[in-house]
Amino acid sequence: MDYKTSVDDWAEDTDDFCQACDDWTDADDHGCCTECGVKYNTIDPFLTPSVAKVYSSPAPSISAQGDVWGRGGSYTWGSVGSATASAWGGWSSNESSSSARMLKHKRHLDSLCKVVDPTVKHTLNFATEGRNYSNMRTGALYVDGTLIKTSDTNLDIVAGLSIHEKLHLVHTQPLVKWQKKYSYDKRLSNAQTDLLHSIGNIIEDEYIESQLAKTHAGYVTYIDKVKEHFFAKHDIGTIKGNVIADVLNTLLAMVRFPSTISDERKKRHARHIQFFARALKNALVDRESTLVAVQSIYEYIYQLAKEEASKRKDVSEEEIIERAEARMDELMEGWSKDDIEMNDEHLKNIKDRLIEQERKEAETTDRYSGETALREAIDKSGAKLADYAGESESISDRLDKAIRDLADSEYSEDVWDSGRALGLRQGTKVTWRNQHASDHHSQRYDETVKKMKSAIGQLKRRIQLYGDTKIHTIRNQRRGKLDKKMLHKIPLGRPDLFKNVIVDEDKPLDVCLLVDESGSMGSWKMDKARQTAIALREALKDNQALNLWVFGHTADGYTWGKEGETNMSVYWSPSYQSDMKAIGSMEARAENRDGMALLASAERVKAESPSMGSNKLMIVISDGEPSADRYRYSIGIPHTKKCVKHLEGQGWSIIQVGISGARERSMAEMFSNYLLVDDTNELPTKISKIIRKVIKV
Repeated sequence: MDYKTSVDDWAEDTDDFCQACDDWTDADDHGCCTECGVKYNTIDPFLTPSVAKVYSSPAPSISAQGDVWGRGGSYTWGSVGSATASAWGGWSSNESSSSARMLKHKRHLDSLCKVVDPTVKHTLNFATEGRNYSNMRTGALYVDGTLIKTSDTNLDIVAGLSIHEKLHLVHTQPLVKWQKKYSYDKRLSNAQTDLLHSIGNIIEDEYIESQLAKTHAGYVTYIDKVKEHFFAKHDIGTIKGNVIADVLNTLLAMVRFPSTISDERKKRHARHIQFFARALKNALVDRESTLVAVQSIYEYIYQLAKEEASKRKDVSEEEIIERAEARMDELMEGWSKDDIEMNDEHLKNIKDRLIEQERKEAETTDRYSGETALREAIDKSGAKLADYAGESESISDRLDKAIRDLADSEYSEDVWDSGRALGLRQGTKVTWRNQHASDHHSQRYDETVKKMKSAIGQLKRRIQLYGDTKIHTIRNQRRGKLDKKMLHKIPLGRPDLFKNVIVDEDKPLDVCLLVDESGSMGSWKMDKARQTAIALREALKDNQALNLWVFGHTADGYTWGKEGETNMSVYWSPSYQSDMKAIGSMEARAENRDGMALLASAERVKAESPSMGSNKLMIVISDGEPSADRYRYSIGIPHTKKCVKHLEGQGWSIIQVGISGARERSMAEMFSNYLLVDDTNELPTKISKIIRKVIKV
């Protein structure tokens, strides 16, 4: 980069800007402002040891844009290319709701943060309070989710924000500890502490991003995008009438994005820039150097704040009396002769009290004028940009809840290509979510268990021996293992003195109950399907040789409005057993795309099965034919048949159990094995017989 010889040459001190007047003025023969008489140089260079050390240090080199560190593109450390978060694969933004899209991206962002440092635990959240920040105590990270609420355009920016906040968890604890100790030792007021925190944030943000270049250089490109978004496209403006706020903005610009320092700002704040450059020169070398820079710059700016506060005119006793008399006149105008007895002693007492009130108010204002000035400076400056909070927004509580609900359900999406979907070209998106039981659903589950107690007991007794190892001994054999019980017959010349031992061990069985949750299932049909699922779960739950999956399927949205989706619900599986009564929440929902539901269920069972080479049985409960968006009779029936044949070729036994509304002709078209149950009250018993027949008990 193009460097000047020194920062003093780059920001030449012209001695013609008066901090007191906040304007360009002329100097008198004594180096004071001709307008107000205040010396131009109001900062004592030997105010504190740290400030004096900075003043006496040599001037560092600085780039033509004002960069004291010689950083790369977008003033980031080790920038090597363009960010790629927007190229992440996964769910289509055009087909997913905001909550689903944002959940997907939240998981990806979370994975990026984990890679930054897996040993430092964190939780990633989209901010609902309008700012990006990290909670050092809990490890919670909050980033602006509104940037990706409607599209993926700003995904790189949110990735950079997430990484930045994780870096705070990794690196910033020593700064927080030092700031607390410094504030306590120096007895800083609240406003002073806020000023120290703001300056620390400005420098710390650059420090942590410089560390990222050392550990994960590939992630620096995300920081590029963030800096461009927050600094390159927004002016760090001049603040008239508030010197401290304007100086803080100059510091912010020097540290975070030097090209925003205009020629006018450079000239106006030449002395400050010269000091800041000296203080910042080695600020990022190590942690100790960062703390030294924060301290020296804080002490420098606080001295400026004190100088500004001292220029505020004190209220004289004469002004206090004048104010009290003015208030007295206002009161007198509002009183009538009937309101108060108008005697001199009474009026004198009122006036004395008003004077005392004015005097106390003046003292309070004077006492806190410095605090007020500091707070105004911090609020008006761009210091909030130090933590990328200047323009941060928040998602609504409603959207936040929707994202959290999806996360709790382990929601996922998968778009199948036509080959994997056996020729289907439309409606190949499959969503999965774990369902949870509310108090009402839990109560319904318990009531069903009581109602189905007899059916559960019968099925449980029938299958309780399944999986046991059976040993059969065949005696009187001519070869095999010598039978000790036949040794006494050796003298007789018997050749059949041997035995064979046969071990009969049941092969594990994976049972998948797939329930149609289309709207036509209604309340009473669904009630019987739910009873069946609960009975199976209660009967099979303790048998290690039988693994049970209970899925529900609907289409075009769990609550309608998502055309082209097949929506799968998980109520019970080997990998989801945290909600013991989730089956109680099984409901009739929207439409049904049976073929895709069959394929998706089989794939999920195969992926989760704890048993290698197990037999597989799928029982499909439905009340009719496939019916979904672009998946009606002429498409749905042939595709479902193709899916059944395909899965049977992979070793699946698939049986459809049709209940009221199902037509035997359609069932025969789709399934090789089917059973029509006219009386839904018999459904649990019929399913039990199917299970017993398959496992041969």
